[in-house]
Amino acid sequence: MIPSTVQPYETGDETTVIWKANLKEIKSHFKRGKSEFSLTWLLESEVLCDRIKLIAKDADWECEIQAMTRDRFHLHVLPKSDKSKILYSGVVTKKKGLFSFL
Repeated sequence: MIPSTVQPYETGDETTVIWKANLKEIKSHFKRGKSEFSLTWLLESEVLCDRIKLIAKDADWECEIQAMTRDRFHLHVLPKSDKSKILYSGVVTKKKGLFSFL
């Protein structure tokens, strides 16, 4: 996936995010159109009030999670080396209902 210099919602692109977290690691999978991007995250700094900053394990990415509730949070993902590009910025909501296990 080639990150864009504009927010995906400005171009009408929809990004699907799968976010899985447990005690050992945090994994994410982003899909926009035919492009897919997977990252494993490390927590390298303190958790500050309602903000968590994560660094990608084997890639040049960082993300920030804010305004967390039990079923949603705001996620902002960008390269560490080029702050002008954006992979994802938006709300991630927990699936509910019949297909919530997917």
